[in-house]
Amino acid sequence: SLSIRNTLIFTAVTVVLKTALGLLLALLLAESIRGKNVHRAIIYMPSILSMLVTGLIFKSIFNPETGLLNTFLQAVGLGSLRQQWLTDPNVAFGSVMFVDIWRGVGYIMTIILAGLQSINKDYYEAADIDGANWWVRLKSITLPLLKPSLIVTTVLNLFYGLKVFDIVYVLTNGGPGHLTEVMYTKVFEEFSLGNYGVGTALSSVMFVIMAVGGVFIVRLMNNGGEEQA
Repeated sequence: SLSIRNTLIFTAVTVVLKTALGLLLALLLAESIRGKNVHRAIIYMPSILSMLVTGLIFKSIFNPETGLLNTFLQAVGLGSLRQQWLTDPNVAFGSVMFVDIWRGVGYIMTIILAGLQSINKDYYEAADIDGANWWVRLKSITLPLLKPSLIVTTVLNLFYGLKVFDIVYVLTNGGPGHLTEVMYTKVFEEFSLGNYGVGTALSSVMFVIMAVGGVFIVRLMNNGGEEQA
């Protein structure tokens, strides 16, 4: 159904982008750059906001008439890019995913940063002596030794994406129509209508999908690490 398809798309997109952006930011802020602690705090800060507050903020930003985004686009001469961000079928689901990624990437960055800081610097010193460039060090040292952190972030993102409800409910409530509906907004709707059997069945299906998906991801990443070794 549409809700299952949307849930899987939401999960795939947010897992990939949160992990990729979190890794990139962690690599940048692990270096000795000026004010790195301030930058870390700023990037992490959205993740401590409640989802209700985040949703209300972005509903205001995305307002087609008075919202900051459309006002800014108009002010810089890009008025043609103005959109009905939460009601246009072509952009509503992308807008929801953007908000979720914005809120969650700082948390993922923090986990990966902790993994980076636990890597023994002797590996990099030996690589420098051998003349290894940045890419070789990333591929041969950083990513393999970050595997535990990457497994944790991937599984957390996977579980969150599959059970997402609050950000979709606050921003669009599954609309326009049912185009941004995900599994748990569908479950909520069924329970609200008194269809307890359907709601329970959908919840059970999602539990099985999350369990199977989590086991698959962990085994896949562990097998990848064993093959590299």
